[in-house]
Amino acid sequence: MIFFWIIYFIISIAISFLFSALVNRRILKIFIFSFFMAVSFTIWFKSPGDNSLSPVFSILILEATIIDNNGWGRLLRPLGIIFLLTFFLTAFFWKKEIKN
Repeated sequence: MIFFWIIYFIISIAISFLFSALVNRRILKIFIFSFFMAVSFTIWFKSPGDNSLSPVFSILILEATIIDNNGWGRLLRPLGIIFLLTFFLTAFFWKKEIKN
């Protein structure tokens, strides 16, 4: 199971870099990278009281398609926190382009 999560996170980082490479402006690169990292890296419990973890994106899709609603707030809180954290860390560490 650990091997699956490691592969999942590596692929998520690669996809985030690929999507951020599509734009030229620095702030858009940071925003797109942070958004895709947050969507793919945020994991939460499948249902309240359950011990199984899964990516928030898949749980959001599941919550949108089923009748039994457990609440979007329980999923959007960790997603928002991870997005803000990755946005500020990415903005701090993303190097500006050096022009000669």
